[in-house]
Amino acid sequence: MKIRSSIHDRLVIRIGFSLAVLLLVLFFVIVTVQKEATIGKHRIVATTMIQTAIIPINDALYLSESNSDDFLQSFINNFTRKYRDQVRYAIILDQNGRVIAHSDVSQDQKIYSDIYSLAALEAIDPVFHIYEHEQFKWVMEVSAPLGLVSLSHGAVRLGLDAQPMINELRRTTLLILALFAGILTLVIVIVLQITRSVTHKLRHTVAAIDTFDFQTAEPVPLLESDDEIGLLNDRFLNLQKRLIAARSTMEQTNKNLIQTEKLAAMGRMAAGVAHEINNPLMGLKNCLHLLKIDPEHSDDHIRLLKDGLDRIEVTVSQLLEGARKKTGRIREFDVNMCVRDVLNLLGHRLSKEKVITQVYLGDNIPILSNNKSGFEEALLNIGMNALDAIGGVGTIKITTSIQDRKIEILIDDSGAGISNKILSTMFEPFVTTKEVGKGTGLGLYVTREIIESMGGNISYSKSELGGAQFRIELPEIMNN
Repeated sequence: MKIRSSIHDRLVIRIGFSLAVLLLVLFFVIVTVQKEATIGKHRIVATTMIQTAIIPINDALYLSESNSDDFLQSFINNFTRKYRDQVRYAIILDQNGRVIAHSDVSQDQKIYSDIYSLAALEAIDPVFHIYEHEQFKWVMEVSAPLGLVSLSHGAVRLGLDAQPMINELRRTTLLILALFAGILTLVIVIVLQITRSVTHKLRHTVAAIDTFDFQTAEPVPLLESDDEIGLLNDRFLNLQKRLIAARSTMEQTNKNLIQTEKLAAMGRMAAGVAHEINNPLMGLKNCLHLLKIDPEHSDDHIRLLKDGLDRIEVTVSQLLEGARKKTGRIREFDVNMCVRDVLNLLGHRLSKEKVITQVYLGDNIPILSNNKSGFEEALLNIGMNALDAIGGVGTIKITTSIQDRKIEILIDDSGAGISNKILSTMFEPFVTTKEVGKGTGLGLYVTREIIESMGGNISYSKSELGGAQFRIELPEIMNN
């Protein structure tokens, strides 16, 4: 049987997928935490820097409002020059959003109404956001309001270089990703080793099951282990022992059944032979009586005595032939002659029950070399079953012919046929439609065993006579 999906593959896929999902979730959680920590660290730096700038700006606005614009522009220029490695731009807005100082003087007096400027003017605490600037690439902007107590003078916006923070986040993400990929690979390798070990044991058990032969006398050895597979192997080993013991018992029972049916067949045949002997014995007695009372015609009486003795001799010879068939000895025989001999054995019942026999023996039927006595026993079993099925006046037809290089023997009867209920089991032992005490249910079973041992085949179908038709096919050439 081809395995569509092995346990090994399913374990690796399911465990690998589960671990991949778990590690992916864990990866996103760690990356998120690490990202927040990194951004938080840079926020602290940005907060410190903007607070450093706000204090002198508030002092300038409070102490010298008259020339504060010039001071603020000068302060912005000095501040951006001092922190040029970190600060990308600096903007001071008044309370209306107008630029009163800018690191880019071209922006002076320009009014900003974007959401970040409005947020800076309305905020109480510093406000942060990170974005990609057209000129400075990645920038972290921090905004804080200006003023002392309740007096508001606007806001300060500082654009700090965020590229180092972005690079740090990327390095950290790649490092964590590489770490998780390595862990996932290591776990999958471990799972592969574990599942390979488990499935190897299972495959060894499967191989042992495949090599186990029911006809052998010894069970197939299996691997020993202290896990569930070891338990499975122990159970299979016990099963092997039980099967071997059951086979031995079944063989002995089968032999007993066959012997019982052979004895039963011999008994039926002996009953017919007894009738054949009783008739000439009565004639012999009559001849002896006539010899006493009519010695003048002794020659005729002696001839009748001889005919009676010859008839008894033939009958006894047939009986001895039936006894010798228990050996199943291979010998040459004529199929047509066997048919005639069996009909002679059944002659008493045929005449008593007024059953007509129609015999059509084919020409050029070859001489066979096989179990002659077994073949006769099979014909006798079918013939006795036909007589039992007819139960009185009826017809039995026997035909022999060559069909497709096989010798075909058809036995038809006009009985009731075989019920559909037992068609599928008719060749099994103890299957019978006869009354209790009138049949063992072994006749057809033994018949099939004999025919198959001869290399032939037996089958059943409905006869044109209304009853059963048994078809026996034997190969023309049989091995010695």
